[in-house]
Amino acid sequence: MRSIHAVFQNDGVWFIARCLDFPVTTQGRTLIAAKKNLQEAVELYLETWGDKDGQPPKEVYLTSLEVAA
Repeated sequence: MRSIHAVFQNDGVWFIARCLDFPVTTQGRTLIAAKKNLQEAVELYLETWGDKDGQPPKEVYLTSLEVAA
């Protein structure tokens, strides 16, 4: 087993789930479903593509930035 870092956002209908350690994004109608879907998607990603050294980054920073839109 291993831990991954993820962020979940509700858009009013779906919970969008993004893995911060690997390029994986999925969704679910509930937070529980989104978590389950992300777990399965990351496992499939690792099964298919593997990862560099078997470990996620040691430090992850989450912040906000302002951009022109």
